[in-house]
Amino acid sequence: MKKPAKKEVYKIDIPSFLSRKGLTQRDLAKKLNCSIGLVGGWANYSGVPSYEKCLDLLKAGMTISELFGEEVARAVLPFPLTENDIKIQLDDFEEKVGNAIIDLINNGFFKLKKEA
Repeated sequence: MKKPAKKEVYKIDIPSFLSRKGLTQRDLAKKLNCSIGLVGGWANYSGVPSYEKCLDLLKAGMTISELFGEEVARAVLPFPLTENDIKIQLDDFEEKVGNAIIDLINNGFFKLKKEA
């Protein structure tokens, strides 16, 4: 019997975000009010952030491409947004991103793992 194909694991680009913002994993954990182990899991691709933490990451300045990858960023946002645009339009942006996250989950783009 043929084994089902493995789904590609979702990979959040924490290292690029931390480098761009000049933060450590500890700094980010403090900013997001979560454990350094949780942030380390995201950075090592052994876990993914919850919906709420995705929004917190966006509020902290993470780009859609760092959070979901370039392909998703182009699909969700037909034009590039700067960090300032995101802060200004955050209420509308949260709703759109939230709906996009839900669609990604529902369509099996990545598997959610429980946060520690």
